[in-house]
Amino acid sequence: MEAVTLKGRQSGFELQLASEASLDEITAALTTLLARVAGDTKDQEHVDFVLETGDRLLNEDQAKAVQTVFDTYPQFAIKTIHAAVAAVEPLRAEFAAKATHLVGGVLRSGQEADYSGDVLFLGDLHRGATLKTTGNIFVMGQVEGLLIAGTLGDQEAVIVGDISRAAQIRIADTLEIIDKNSYTAQTTSYIDDLHALVHGKVPALAKLRPKLFRKLEEM
Repeated sequence: MEAVTLKGRQSGFELQLASEASLDEITAALTTLLARVAGDTKDQEHVDFVLETGDRLLNEDQAKAVQTVFDTYPQFAIKTIHAAVAAVEPLRAEFAAKATHLVGGVLRSGQEADYSGDVLFLGDLHRGATLKTTGNIFVMGQVEGLLIAGTLGDQEAVIVGDISRAAQIRIADTLEIIDKNSYTAQTTSYIDDLHALVHGKVPALAKLRPKLFRKLEEM
C-alpha cells in the first residue's frame, strides 16, 4: 500500500496517510506528490489540502515534519486534518494558527470575519465592518472599517499596509482611532517596548520581527 494517496476534491486535494507507513515513507511520498501537484497547479495562487490520517494521531514532531514538506510550496495550505481517533483538536489548532488566509470579497457594515493565523486581505472592508485574526494582517485591499490583529493577546502581531482610511486598528489590547495621517502601503503598525502602538515601514520588520519579515518576503 502506498504511504500517501492523493485524491482530488471539489476544492483542492485530499491526502490519505497510510497508518502502517513510517514517517520517512510519508515525507518521501509527500515530497514527490506535492512536486507533481505544484506542476499541475502552477497557475493557481492558493491550493488547499485536507489530511486524512486514519487511526494515526500525529505527534508534535511528526506534524512538524509534514509541515516542513508543505513549507516548500507557499501556495499550499493544510486546511483540515481529520483522524479517526480522539484528541485531534490541538493539532488542528496548531496548523490553523500557522495558516495564512487569503481573504477577498466585500465585508459590509455590521459584518465580522474572524480567523486563526495570518490574513492577507485583498477585498473591501466597509466602515462598520470588522476583520480580526489571532495573527498578523497584511492589507492589500481597501479598508475603512476595524482591523484587529493578535486577538488572543499576541503583542508581537503586526498590521502591514495602507490603513489611511481605516476607522480603527487594534493589536492585542492596544487601540488606535485613525485620524489625519500619511499612511501608505508600506506602513507597518506594531506595539513597541513601551506598549504603544506605533507605525514604521516594512523594511523595519527585518529587525523588529525577523521571522515574520522572512515570511513576508516569501509571500
